[in-house]
Amino acid sequence: MNDLSITASEDAFSYYDPRICVIGLGHIGIYHAMLFSEKYKTIGYDFDQARTDKLMHGHGSTSRVSDKLLKQAIRNGLFCTSDVEKIRKCNFYVIIVPPICVERNEPDLRILRDACEIVGRVLSGGDIVVYDFCVGTTITENDCISIIEQVSGLTCNFNFFAGYSPGPDNFEVKGFSSWGIGKFTSGSTPEITRIVDEVYTSVFTVDTLNNKATETVIAEK
Repeated sequence: MNDLSITASEDAFSYYDPRICVIGLGHIGIYHAMLFSEKYKTIGYDFDQARTDKLMHGHGSTSRVSDKLLKQAIRNGLFCTSDVEKIRKCNFYVIIVPPICVERNEPDLRILRDACEIVGRVLSGGDIVVYDFCVGTTITENDCISIIEQVSGLTCNFNFFAGYSPGPDNFEVKGFSSWGIGKFTSGSTPEITRIVDEVYTSVFTVDTLNNKATETVIAEK
C-alpha cells in the first residue's frame, strides 16, 4: 500500500517529504532543479554525461543559466548526474523533456519515451511523476503513463501518481531573473493535486493556477 492513500480532509503535504529528481537538464530543466534545490534535496538527471559533468563544474548549458547561481545551487546540495541508479531514492520526478516538432509539425516523442522508461526503471510505490511541459492528454496517457506502467510493473493511481505543470520558462523565484507569468498545476487525484501545487508554490514566488478539472484527465483509467 502506498503512503499517499489519504482522505480529502487530510493535509496531504504536512507529512510528505519530497526528494526531487528533474529529468532533462536543458535551460528550463536546470532552472527548475536550481529552484527546487533551494528547499528540497534535488538531483538533476540528463542522458548526456558531458552536460551533467559541465553543470557539476558550475557551467550552465546555455547563456540563460547563471554560472554564479548554478555554483551556489551546487554548494547548497544540487547534484547532476547521468547515472540512473543515483536517482532511485527520489520520490518526486519532474520530467522536462518537451517533444520536438519535426516534419508536418508532428512531435518526435523518442526522448520523452526514453525519459519515461528511465523513470519506470527506478519508480517505487507512492512516487509522483510530474510532466512539466505542454503536451496533449492523449500523449500523456498513451506515451507517458503507459510506458512507466509497463517498465515499472506499477499502476497509476494505485501504486504511483501523476502530476502536470505545463507552462513557459517565464517564472520568477528568489535570486533568479524573471520573464513573468505563473504556473499551472494538477494531479491525478485531489490529494496529488494539492501536493504538486504545494511543492511548486513553495519555490515559485508567483501563484500557481490549480486546476481540479483535469485531475482525472491525466491518468485515471
